[in-house]
Amino acid sequence: MKKYAFLVYHKEYDAFLRKLRELGVVHIVEKEGVVTESIRQQFQLADQLDKAIRLLTGRVAETATPLQDADGEMLFDEVNDIQNQLSALVQQKAALRKETAEVTPWGDFSPEQLQLLADKNIRIRLFTCPVRIWNPEWTEKYYIFEINQLAGQVYFALADTGEGLPDIDADEVRMPTESIASLLKKAENLQQEEARLNARLDEIARTAVPALKQFKQQLIQDAEYDKAVVTTSREADENLMILEGWIPAEAGEVLNRFLDAEGVFYLSDSPTPGDQVPVLLKNKGFASKFEVLGELYSLPGYSELDLTPFFAPFYTIFFGFCLGDTGYGVLIALAALFAKRKVGKELKPIASLVAYLGLSTIVFGLISGTAFGINLYETNLPVYSQLQQMFKANNTDINNLLFVLALVLGGIQILFGMGIKAANEAIQFGFKYALGTIGWIVILLGVSIVMGISKLGGVPMVTIQPLLYAVLAIGGILVLFFNSPGKGILLNFGLGLWNSYNMVTGVLGDLLSYIRLFALGISSAILGFVFNSLALSLGGSVIGIFFMVIILVIGHGINIFMASLGSFVHPMRLTFVEFYKNAGFAGGGKKYKPFRKLI
Repeated sequence: MKKYAFLVYHKEYDAFLRKLRELGVVHIVEKEGVVTESIRQQFQLADQLDKAIRLLTGRVAETATPLQDADGEMLFDEVNDIQNQLSALVQQKAALRKETAEVTPWGDFSPEQLQLLADKNIRIRLFTCPVRIWNPEWTEKYYIFEINQLAGQVYFALADTGEGLPDIDADEVRMPTESIASLLKKAENLQQEEARLNARLDEIARTAVPALKQFKQQLIQDAEYDKAVVTTSREADENLMILEGWIPAEAGEVLNRFLDAEGVFYLSDSPTPGDQVPVLLKNKGFASKFEVLGELYSLPGYSELDLTPFFAPFYTIFFGFCLGDTGYGVLIALAALFAKRKVGKELKPIASLVAYLGLSTIVFGLISGTAFGINLYETNLPVYSQLQQMFKANNTDINNLLFVLALVLGGIQILFGMGIKAANEAIQFGFKYALGTIGWIVILLGVSIVMGISKLGGVPMVTIQPLLYAVLAIGGILVLFFNSPGKGILLNFGLGLWNSYNMVTGVLGDLLSYIRLFALGISSAILGFVFNSLALSLGGSVIGIFFMVIILVIGHGINIFMASLGSFVHPMRLTFVEFYKNAGFAGGGKKYKPFRKLI
């Protein structure tokens, strides 16, 4: 990145800003606390627009010819108004349902007829009482008329002629103000109004989303412009405008030509320690698809190594390990490839990422021998039969091997992370600052190799003990006496001991954390197997096959969703906690966002 400062005469500043926006390469340095309430409201409105657009996009499957010259602001106001009306309708319908439920036991009646009786001093009053208390003789002794019996209650009416209430054990209820016919009519009107509003929303969704998107881009563009204006410093009685920004070094020539052509005075310089330099990731191909995952945690600092290309292969492997079902992998990969052809440009990298994860799942499904919950090692497939016999001959099985593989992959990623940390320290501060980390790599890698030679090569440990001691001695010297260059030997030794305690306990915990790869793979395979067993137990009748298919579709659908969620989250945790920690990742970088024209 290169740092620029532009000095512009105030009368030419507006034109300069607009041309700078057309160029679209400068990340403007913002001053803290200068964003006005007006600018904040513009961004809030853009955010509300984004939510409205997502709501409308999800309403319809197909779009129609976009409206020409549609006013995005008016459409947004209309969408908001419709949503408010729909919310009000929901409340009205709930109140109407409650009122209808209260009136229903009394049947349909005419309030006008009741008023005519009241005019003749005959007041109709309503009562309820439990069935066990109800006495049918009341209808013979008094002007009482049974109307309904429902849910253990008797609903009856009393014609009050002014002679006083009879001595009956019942509760009087309020006379409904409307008949059930009137309430049902109101409900029908509300339903029609709701249908009308939803139809209008669907019409807007089919024809006006482009106009809304354009309005949103306009809002953001105006807000960014206003932000650039308020963050400008004013000197010489506000006659001189000073703006600072960052650009990628490779864009310097283009910017310099523009500034020279405009006659703008400017200063450019390289970043200095303490500068808040924005970060522009430059990954390509496979690794670029994983930038979205890295940004969920944090961008690297400007002088830090971008870890995206280093964690991308591990994340892909770990996802496949956790899900580990060939059938699920095929479905995920096909769905992602299909979606990639349908979604917009901005979502295609996500679809590619999911396709990679699906392919990894296929590979690990083949290794673990699982397809839609079926254990392939228990089938008569030639390859898996031979492998199963080989495992039995060696007194092991695929699960034991997968358990070991999870720990081996974890160890590789931890050591790989330490290697990156050493390289990062050497690049940023000098090679001597990486010696402590290199010492740990020598110890961990050396001990692993020696143990491997002894275990797998059949070499007695006594024979290779000198090699082990040499590894420990070299690594120990680096860890204990070269961990903090520039400090005394005693301080180095003390810090080395403290770091050794943290490292030993931390690495062991980190390594054990990778067991989750094996555990998640096993759990999804078992759940798939359970659904298969449940479905097959229903028998071979037509009804049995019908429910078998339902159980298989729903069961495996649930398993794919749950297992995919776990396979997405847990490798991410291994990346952001175990790998980033051992790689010495600090993060905190700010994304490079050029000031540019959006529409």
